[in-house]
Amino acid sequence: MLEREKLYGSNFNDWFRQLRIVLRVEKKLNVLEHPITHAPNAPNEELEAWNAQYDRHNKVACRMLSSMSPELQRQFENYSPYDMLQELKSMFKKHSGV
Repeated sequence: MLEREKLYGSNFNDWFRQLRIVLRVEKKLNVLEHPITHAPNAPNEELEAWNAQYDRHNKVACRMLSSMSPELQRQFENYSPYDMLQELKSMFKKHSGV
């Protein structure tokens, strides 16, 4: 996403629309819809699947953070994508039709 498309606050709807387009193309849109589960204490196959899911969530979180103003980056740097989006929706509800 370009600098002019970074999330600064009042542009939440436009930012969210652009993010959804990018994630749809990358086939990662579902990351925004469900929180990541805790790592399983299970056989290697299940742990490998969870690690792949964690990697997808981490990449989406990095993409989201890189598309935010520095102030918002600092505020959300330790959030998961799902939690980040829930908090952003709450913050910008008055600007959002989401």
